Amino acid sequence: MMQTIRMLRLLVHLGVLVLFACHSEKPISSTNYGWTLVYKHNEQGELIFGQKEKVIEAVRNGLSVKVGYGVQVNEDRSIEHIADAQFLTVLSVQDTIEVFAQISPIMRQGPFRLKDTVGIKLAPGYKWLTAIGTNGMCSNVMVNTFADTIQGSNEKRRAAMWFVDYPPQFESVVKKLTL
Repeated sequence: MMQTIRMLRLLVHLGVLVLFACHSEKPISSTNYGWTLVYKHNEQGELIFGQKEKVIEAVRNGLSVKVGYGVQVNEDRSIEHIADAQFLTVLSVQDTIEVFAQISPIMRQGPFRLKDTVGIKLAPGYKWLTAIGTNGMCSNVMVNTFADTIQGSNEKRRAAMWFVDYPPQFESVVKKLTL
């Protein structure tokens, strides 16, 4: 009887080991492939997800970056934007390093509502320019392209998400761009 109990215990232990071996997750590679969310911060630039260092590494290695952010207009209305970062800056001041992304100028747009749907209406003659940082700082400028004048500007804080397009087998080769 004791030998049967020992045999059963051994079989249970072996069964558990087999289950762990079959269902254990493979280690996650430190390098992703394709568009990957690497950093998300709140309006104050405080970490929500990921690592700011991944954005810095991407910029220094010449990888493509996208920035996404949104605006909650009211309880029933929100707007979300995502854009390619066209000009990226890594700014180091003492012990602080931030990344700032300029988004290509776009034609001004605004939402409109029809009886059964919503849409986006373009405003010819107006361009909107934005620069946003990993610290939550955001600067916007509205330009009247016909009159070649600035129609307005503001600086505010925005929560944002930073995405990097990783090539296959990416390995960081640039640690700092300054010589």
